[in-house]
Amino acid sequence: MIRINLLPVRALKKKETTRQMLSVLFLSLGCVFLIIIFFHLSISSRLSDLESKIATVNEEIKKLKIDTKDVNKFKAEKEDLQRRLNIIYTLQRAKTGPVRVLHDLATSLPGRLWLTSLKEKDGKMEIKGMAFDNPTIAKFMTNLERSEVIKNIELVVSQQLERKDIKLKEFTLTCNVNYGTIISGSSPGKG
Repeated sequence: MIRINLLPVRALKKKETTRQMLSVLFLSLGCVFLIIIFFHLSISSRLSDLESKIATVNEEIKKLKIDTKDVNKFKAEKEDLQRRLNIIYTLQRAKTGPVRVLHDLATSLPGRLWLTSLKEKDGKMEIKGMAFDNPTIAKFMTNLERSEVIKNIELVVSQQLERKDIKLKEFTLTCNVNYGTIISGSSPGKG
């Protein structure tokens, strides 16, 4: 028997190929769509995680700003207290310093020597006096060297003079006065 194909073979193949291509196209589009959805969900998840981390960090920053303000306030209070301590220390030095210097001068005076003038400015002291002889002046200088607050004693002038038929030695000494050694601890600590 003779067979007659009413549909041309080419048309069938073309139709089948078109259908396969459309299937592959839709399948590819579906895969691409699924990949896009997957990436979108993944990126959205990462974005929400990052946003929550940013919010957490911002909250920590706010807390740290408050803590920083507190620290700065405490630093200012500390500096104020340090300034007050320094003022108290200076006042104590000014109060006890001259008393200690005068005490050391009085205990260092040997017999046959007396002071006529005493001037102090900015830690430099000038002592003027009279004695019967040079060894008495030397003994006075040696006694002063034992003082904790009077240092660098130097004889500037020693000259002979006569008063009422008595030969005397008029002298001038210079020295440094260190009030910082008077108060134990010398200075309030910093830090």
